[in-house]
Amino acid sequence: MPTSTSAATLWLLRGDVVGEARLASHAASLGQSERERYDRFLRPQRAREFLLGRILLRHAVQKTLGIAASDIIITEREGNAPLLEFPEPNASSDFYFSLSHSHGWIGCVSSIVCPVGLDIEDNSRPRDVAAASAAVFDEAEQRWLAQLPDARRTKAFYRLWNCKEALYKLRCNSTDDSTEMVPEQNWNCRIIEHPHLSICLCCASPLDAINIVELDEKSDALSP
Repeated sequence: MPTSTSAATLWLLRGDVVGEARLASHAASLGQSERERYDRFLRPQRAREFLLGRILLRHAVQKTLGIAASDIIITEREGNAPLLEFPEPNASSDFYFSLSHSHGWIGCVSSIVCPVGLDIEDNSRPRDVAAASAAVFDEAEQRWLAQLPDARRTKAFYRLWNCKEALYKLRCNSTDDSTEMVPEQNWNCRIIEHPHLSICLCCASPLDAINIVELDEKSDALSP
């Protein structure tokens, strides 16, 4: 759990530590809205990442607010983060979160302080940085990357991509209906170092600390 009320917790899970039997058990416990979305996935890997994300989200709520995973109602929303409902006495509790996944890795950041946005990218795989930059960055950003030495360009690419994605999620998560956006002066972004991932976390208010918890196969979050 966060050690400060002005903190956020980043939960990380490498999906390949979760066996198929455990996944099947968790799939059977999905709520109706979750199940309907889960059944629509055509790619097994994407369905797996979705399921792991919901496991991680319930774990974050349970550890932060002390609510049993079975008491958390998740309602899926097209093109938006899922809606969470908690039982009394936590029905009106503040709980902000953001989910991200990349090649089997799942991340969930949670906070009771302010809206958050998260992006994780698996940086261990070969990538055509020039082609990817042309697809996702504007001309000024591409020029900036192109002038960097080769040894720095890939890391800079991931940092720029991370920050753009995390900021987008922060702005969309700033209100329930996403009609109001977090102003630029409230963009508080942090790059988090990890041996296999590029990570950026953005939040709407300054936070004292980011607690990082990487789950393994023995974690209670993965128990059916």
